[in-house]
Amino acid sequence: MNPQVITTADGVGVRMFDLRTSGTDNLLMLHGVGRAGRTFSSFAMMLPERFRIRTLDFRGHGASGRAHEAYRIVDYVRDATAAIDAIGKPVVLYGHSLGSLVSAAAASLRPQMVRAVVLEDPPSSAFWAGLKETQYYPTFKAMRSWAGRSDLSIPEITASFGNEVVKSWSDGRVMRIRDVRDAVSLRFSATCARDMDPAVMDSILQDQWQIGYDYHAVFSAIRCPALLMRGDTAKGGMLPEDDAITLSQLMSDPVRIDFPTAGHLLHWQVRSELAGQVGAFLETL
Repeated sequence: MNPQVITTADGVGVRMFDLRTSGTDNLLMLHGVGRAGRTFSSFAMMLPERFRIRTLDFRGHGASGRAHEAYRIVDYVRDATAAIDAIGKPVVLYGHSLGSLVSAAAASLRPQMVRAVVLEDPPSSAFWAGLKETQYYPTFKAMRSWAGRSDLSIPEITASFGNEVVKSWSDGRVMRIRDVRDAVSLRFSATCARDMDPAVMDSILQDQWQIGYDYHAVFSAIRCPALLMRGDTAKGGMLPEDDAITLSQLMSDPVRIDFPTAGHLLHWQVRSELAGQVGAFLETL
């Protein structure tokens, strides 16, 4: 995996590592909140072979260091720009969820170093405004509860996390996390939670995550080719149609693809279809 620890501008040690070591072009993959760089391990192998593929664990996640202050989007942007600078050559950025917002910001800050961006279901400002009305809010609270529990085994965290309630009805029925995630997905989430700083979720739950992040300024500054991929909001996607239109209009060279059969985690839920679209886009560069 050839791990490398990069020190960010604010002094956090971030772990970057290879998913594929061969290739003449560079691709950097950025994960979503509560996950880790290894979320892309299988998916990355389906992308064009000409790309050397790296990923990283954002601060507070995986094997990376903890933040000195907060975990806002703008703080994670420091991780990505430090990784781009360490690579030292033009890269394509692929981001899922948080990673897509970070990719967009990094492209606006390093226009000469970012050849293109691939944005997998970026959560919009409208989504965050209504977060408490979604099943993600209790899910994030559950992740906060079980984060950093190195005193527990992975099976113990998996069972406890899966048993958390995300929705209830007046007749006594409840929906638990295990009802909407398969066993492998649950175990992977539990593994990521065990390695995560619980404070990662505080910025989200306290509605401070977006402080300093200007969607209009960031996306209108993207001048490279961009692939915007959107899941179905009825299935858990975080990008409403109106916001997808707005973001596409802000970018100078966008391509948009919708995936109506999947929600937010496209690189797990529709891996083959997604790889086909992303691979074709990469071959246009």
